[in-house]
Amino acid sequence: MAHHDDLAHTGPAEDGAGEHPRSPFSTGKPGRRFRFTPANVLLVALGLLIGIGTAWLVQDRPTDPPQPLAAPPKSTRAAKPLPPNPSSPPPTPTPTPTRTASPTLPDNFAVIRDASDVTLAVPSGWRRDEAASVYYRSPKYPYSRFLQFWPLAESRMSATRALRVTVATHRHYPGFELQALHPTTKGAAELVYSYDSTRTGRRLTLIQRVFPTPDGRRYALAVVGPAEEWPRQRNTLETALRYFQPVEDRPTPAG
Repeated sequence: MAHHDDLAHTGPAEDGAGEHPRSPFSTGKPGRRFRFTPANVLLVALGLLIGIGTAWLVQDRPTDPPQPLAAPPKSTRAAKPLPPNPSSPPPTPTPTPTRTASPTLPDNFAVIRDASDVTLAVPSGWRRDEAASVYYRSPKYPYSRFLQFWPLAESRMSATRALRVTVATHRHYPGFELQALHPTTKGAAELVYSYDSTRTGRRLTLIQRVFPTPDGRRYALAVVGPAEEWPRQRNTLETALRYFQPVEDRPTPAG
């Protein structure tokens, strides 16, 4: 009984009858020893040349140069303007000439020249009262609405330090509450505090400014009013200071 693999394998023919020549590149085991015949040598040489040429084609194949990209088609729409460059400064607008507004005196104020040779603005109708310093008082509420000013004695104490001394001496007032104490302009400082007035029975707020004048002197100016009327006190003080100026020379009486 013949086996199925007999069809796939045949043994070597006796005396070489019916044998087919094998390729020199075959991986199978040769049935017989390779003979160096001119035909076999020619086949080996041809195989080597084909192998070397194939390797050269695979390794050294030149790369085609990149082709230029085709230009994109032109759009038929109108081009939109580019947004402004954020790094570039915006265009400077042409300045419009304007008139400098000069400070105007409120209707309820009057500029006066005080007997102490000081010019300032005070609320209209307020009456002068002089004691240790100069007062201008409301005729209806003389102890709850008033303005006070006085020159400071010569001292190297700063304006802020002078107001701290004021706080130290006024702390005993009933309901004393410090609200602000700070420098304002060069050589000037401001103080704001509230307290309960035993004389009027009202809670009052005071604002005081210590400031230099062009002649080298220093003054203190304070404005007092009911706490619920704030910031009217500040407006009164700012108006008074706007026109505050010591009179330099008094006229010499004719003799």
